[in-house]
Amino acid sequence: MRDRILAAAVTVIQARGIVAATTKEIARTAGVSEGSLYNHFANKTALFAAALAEVTGTARTAMVELLGSAGLHTVEENLTRLATEMVRFYGELLPMTGPVLADPELIEWLRGDGPGKAQNDVAARSRARTSGGRTGEPPAPGAPGGPPAGPPGGPTAGPVTGHAALIGYLEAERKAGRLLDGAPLPFIAAALLGGCQQHAFLTRLAGAEAVAAGARLPAAPAEFAARLVRAVLAGHLATP
Repeated sequence: MRDRILAAAVTVIQARGIVAATTKEIARTAGVSEGSLYNHFANKTALFAAALAEVTGTARTAMVELLGSAGLHTVEENLTRLATEMVRFYGELLPMTGPVLADPELIEWLRGDGPGKAQNDVAARSRARTSGGRTGEPPAPGAPGGPPAGPPGGPTAGPVTGHAALIGYLEAERKAGRLLDGAPLPFIAAALLGGCQQHAFLTRLAGAEAVAAGARLPAAPAEFAARLVRAVLAGHLATP
């Protein structure tokens, strides 16, 4: 039931935004009574925070897969897969985040790595269900369902986690000799993620046709991702 409520919350918030979304509509979409929401979430803020965590889990999984691909395939292929997922992720996230930016409580939750902690809680409950109540060992840092790699909290926690993880991947590829020593890795990461967010932003506001005709960008996420990666990596790839 909790998963059903959470899926309904994501659907309603993406359609109406956090301000206009109501627990009554979420309950109706989930096919449960409004009161039953509070058997699983302490209040409306906790429910909305969990919905945000559900969506950000997509990006966290994509980053974990990227870190595991260092040295495999090509750098361009790896980053294209990531960028394709990130365009879709931002497309889901942007409708939910407008009011969040003006909510000090939710901002503090994000800065404290609320999505990551919520994902870890969900993973712990899942392990408990599948092991008959025995939680066993938690996932290692950086593993799917586990905490981000590196020390908890600090400057790379919260909203910066994805950017820091991407820099970590690029550092691994530079160490392997697949990126040039002088490549400005933090700025490559910023350009790649920023480009993905801009594509999602323009598509949301102007529509796919305007993105293709006015911004002169491919409307399809996969094609845009491939061409963005080639532009961002230009001059930074080591010669095979």
